[in-house]
Amino acid sequence: MPGNPNKNGIPKKRMERFVYWTLGLLLFWAGAVSATDLDAQRSAFRKAIMQAESGNWARVEPWLSQLEDYPLYPDLRAGWLRNRLGRVPDAEVAEFLAAYPDLGFTPGLRKAWAESLARRGRWETFLEVYEAHFADGDSTVFHCNALEARIRLERTQGVVDDGIAVWLSPYSQPSACDPVFAWLKDTGALAPEHVTERTSLALEAGQFQLARYLARSGPAGEKARVETWAGMHADPARRLARLEGSGSDDRALMLYGLKRLASRDPARAAALWERYDSRLGLSGDAADAVQRRIALIHAWRHLAMGRGLLSALPDSAVDDDVRVWRFRLALRDQDWTGAALYLEDLPDGIDGDQDGRTFWQARAMEASGDEAAARVLYEDLAGHRGYHAFLAADRIGADYQWRHAEAVPDEALIEELETRRDILRAREYFFTGFNYRGRREWRRALATLNDAEKAQASIVAHRWGWHSRAIATASKTGLANDLEIRYPLPWRQWFEQKSTAARIPAPWAYGIARSESLFMPDVASSAGAIGLMQLMPDTGKRTARAARMPYRGVQTLRDPASNITLGTRYLGDMLNRFGQNRVLATAAYNAGPHRVERWLPKDAQLPADIWVETVPYSETRGYVRRVLAAEAVFHWRMNERTRRLAEVMPPVKPTGGG
Repeated sequence: MPGNPNKNGIPKKRMERFVYWTLGLLLFWAGAVSATDLDAQRSAFRKAIMQAESGNWARVEPWLSQLEDYPLYPDLRAGWLRNRLGRVPDAEVAEFLAAYPDLGFTPGLRKAWAESLARRGRWETFLEVYEAHFADGDSTVFHCNALEARIRLERTQGVVDDGIAVWLSPYSQPSACDPVFAWLKDTGALAPEHVTERTSLALEAGQFQLARYLARSGPAGEKARVETWAGMHADPARRLARLEGSGSDDRALMLYGLKRLASRDPARAAALWERYDSRLGLSGDAADAVQRRIALIHAWRHLAMGRGLLSALPDSAVDDDVRVWRFRLALRDQDWTGAALYLEDLPDGIDGDQDGRTFWQARAMEASGDEAAARVLYEDLAGHRGYHAFLAADRIGADYQWRHAEAVPDEALIEELETRRDILRAREYFFTGFNYRGRREWRRALATLNDAEKAQASIVAHRWGWHSRAIATASKTGLANDLEIRYPLPWRQWFEQKSTAARIPAPWAYGIARSESLFMPDVASSAGAIGLMQLMPDTGKRTARAARMPYRGVQTLRDPASNITLGTRYLGDMLNRFGQNRVLATAAYNAGPHRVERWLPKDAQLPADIWVETVPYSETRGYVRRVLAAEAVFHWRMNERTRRLAEVMPPVKPTGGG
């Protein structure tokens, strides 16, 4: 082994190379690495990083000489250090982080090191790291670690106030806070009124396990109070009836019960609200919140009393949700006079979209007989590109304005960008298959670029085939009209072949995939959906069984070809389930078919644009608009002709199909 190894088994000279690796690297790497050598380095890195992150430096050694000029070389030591925290000197970790303050792995390594310092009781060093990097963050764990450090180091000024502020939470706090809470109790800083206050907070948040725990050390009667609230939580209708008959004026308990009942039986909650309010004169922010919730749940479920309840709300209870749902319920009733009136209360647009507000203003004018004024708005809107612009063009028979403008590359700037360390690192993570890390590096790089550089960076990403970064970056720059970059056609053969097999249009499948994942095959949602077309594992399993294809869980869903196969088939299933209505099938792909069935009109059919606007979930409304607009763009790109939204948006039939 060359050099003198230190006690951790890493040669001193090689460790020095880690710190000074950047000297001369970029000039060398930009022009001197052949494609063959680069492929070999990528292969070597994949093998070496697995060993480094397993803490096995001896198995990293064979690859080091090949990787010394590779942009991701420092990540090997970062991965090894993270595995060995607590076993290597803290000074070594601090030195490494100081040498690489701005790389993608730095925040994660620093956080893991801080956690290790706290676990090991290295309080002095922990406080230094905390004050420098985490004091302004929102980590309750680190905040409590810092309070414990101050207690251990006898720097307790302000700890009582800070500790009680953390303790007074309606939710259970992390175990890292237990030593601080124990100290507050031991010093007598926690008074009975603090216990009562936190119990009330927990009850109002529905945290009954915590409330029961607190009641053990609370004043007399606390246990009974907690059980009364727990009963209200479990059966609000019965408990409210009892409370009403008892003549009790426990307003907080009543409001909690009404809020619970609103979700279960909104009509009964509305009736009880009237009785309680007339007897007790309920008022204040909490009362407004309950009354608003009762009205909005009626609106979201399209219940008959919705419009009346929203109209009856006091001014103090009216917020933006109330304003927009007053408009939506008038729209669903096709009360165009009411809809136009309520639109005036929406100066910021609908769901933040001014084009939507303009479109519905024009629709109201048209329905009211003022077709000339409506046409002026439609014509202006039809000059844009997007969902409402396409709808406006359909209303007057105007051509869609694609506004495609091919990006003009600045090759000199592109060459400069491609030699930047941060861009190189992002690229290599992408090409080695560590897509999440690549996206992290890309975000960090973009934060340092001006608008002109970002625009050229989107061209760079597009050339690499890194479509998610190209789309996201172009959308925020002057390249928003380059439809080749923003609406690319990756895996075209698979999309066309599998869409044909599923009897759905390929542009629609592309619109789904773009909206779901921006073409990231590895991405997973917070709900657990995976891959290009964002399939839930259970959905993927059922669909694979029906298709008689092998299914290996996450591995299958992350494979682009398999994901496209399953996603297009499931989309075809939704289309069949909803009578070939593309609007409903799109909504079902996002929100689930059972929800969409609940959102269908009860008595008479609705125009599709009105149905979309009155979908209760904001995510699904935006999703349907986005997919339909994207489908139109993809159809134009793939077929060089326009398919109008009007062609794929038939009226939505009522539940009974009449």
